Amino acid sequence: MKAKIRIIIIGMVMLCLAGVYAVIDKNRSIYDTDCDASLFQGIFLEEKKEVVQRFVCEEDQLDAIAFKIAADDQIDRKKIRLSYQLTEKASGKQVVKGETDLSRLKVGKFFSVRFPKVTGCKGKEYEFSVFLKERGGDGNVRLFYTPGGSEAAELFYEGDEIDGIGLFRTVTHRFDLETFVVTASFLIYIAVFMRWLYKLFK
Repeated sequence: MKAKIRIIIIGMVMLCLAGVYAVIDKNRSIYDTDCDASLFQGIFLEEKKEVVQRFVCEEDQLDAIAFKIAADDQIDRKKIRLSYQLTEKASGKQVVKGETDLSRLKVGKFFSVRFPKVTGCKGKEYEFSVFLKERGGDGNVRLFYTPGGSEAAELFYEGDEIDGIGLFRTVTHRFDLETFVVTASFLIYIAVFMRWLYKLFK
């Protein structure tokens, strides 16, 4: 009886650990992830000129937007001021607005801007816009996109449509069932394996 209770407690602890681990930042790419990285193209951002990416949100909430951006080494990234805003297209309501520098930017990685949770997003069309408020020195700042447009994800630079889709991702901090199942399965496997070893060398 005690052995069964112990197994139940251990099982519950493992499920709780898997549940905690499964609360993650879930990324959903707006662009075609099958596109070869060698085909990525860059928009050279000029000060005060706006890039706008339209997209339909696949999640019920948004916690951040991540995008691929790069700055030349000679620019002080702490002095770069990048303004951004998220607008609900149908109503024209601005749901997010802010500024950031690029001090957290890492080469080859997506750069994310976090904001207070936006809810009721699923199926709605949004516009995420960014523009370079201050360059912070000589050099270029580029925002990347994949070639080939889509009616569901249009990209504009200073009002002109670009034949491409920005390398943008929506980020939702939530429980992810797939991560939970994989983690729980791994913990159960370890527990069974350890029990087998215990019996083998007992």
